[in-house]
Amino acid sequence: MVISLGVIVILLLGSPFSASVLVKTSGTSEGSPVQAGGSSNAAGQLSTSVTFDGSFPGAVERILVYKDVPQQFTRQDIISLGQKFNMSATDRIKEGSGNFGIMKEDHSMHVYLKNTGGIEFTNSNRLHKENTLDVPGNLPSDDEAIKIATNFLKERELLPDGAFFRRVEHGKISQLVRDGDDIVTWEDVQIWYGRKLNGLEVKGTKISIDIGGGGDVIDFYSNWREYAPYMELPLITPEEAFGELKSKGIPVDTNHQQDVSINDISLAYRSKPGSQQEIYLEPVWVFKGNVMEDGKSVRPVEEYIPALTDEAVKSISS
Repeated sequence: MVISLGVIVILLLGSPFSASVLVKTSGTSEGSPVQAGGSSNAAGQLSTSVTFDGSFPGAVERILVYKDVPQQFTRQDIISLGQKFNMSATDRIKEGSGNFGIMKEDHSMHVYLKNTGGIEFTNSNRLHKENTLDVPGNLPSDDEAIKIATNFLKERELLPDGAFFRRVEHGKISQLVRDGDDIVTWEDVQIWYGRKLNGLEVKGTKISIDIGGGGDVIDFYSNWREYAPYMELPLITPEEAFGELKSKGIPVDTNHQQDVSINDISLAYRSKPGSQQEIYLEPVWVFKGNVMEDGKSVRPVEEYIPALTDEAVKSISS
């Protein structure tokens, strides 16, 4: 599984002079990395000091709403999926609540298929584990990794229509040496894809694939639901959505005087996480900008406000 940006785990090696740290760094990118939506308030408090530096986009009266198409999978589906990752029908198969899994007897590799359409594959012997294969000198370049990943997915029909390349990141385990240069003891190249539907980006829908030493695929994740057109429904205006954003607030640091400057407003869809059930694909107004302190940008922000009118939401739920 892909882990979020930043320092993830610190493992002391028993020496007072060194430690290992798992981090993720950005590389080649097309479009900005997806920031966390909503207001988690992880930064400390919510600021309602929000300004918009720009012109509001024209109002969109109605948008096509898509309903989630429930998936029904069988034992044969997980066998067929497992074969795409060099597994076979003789491997251990698990079933429960519409979800399936297939695993090597030694637990070295597994594939999960969820009833939401989500797919997970992991080579447990290599992902986030120090070994002789997944080290900087054995990795393909970012451009080579993109080609390897894209070809792998296309050949196995795992790159659906609407997918687009988003960015490259590197996962690393570094040994931190006191009074010395850090030593990278494990590394992979992580390729991310996004999704567009009806000409709009689908926030929350993603595909990621990790390329290790020798160009091997060591991890894959897909949160890609099936949708069917439902009906066109009315939207609130971007001005109304901005008013809701200001009322809701945006997380800032409690220890500093910070406000938020929004510089881009757009319309998108937003899917729920693969672990959650979903009735329909939610249209949202997307607000991008920066948390500001003393006139300087501290960090980027991306927030979502539901775009359907209350009446439209009620019509779907009824």
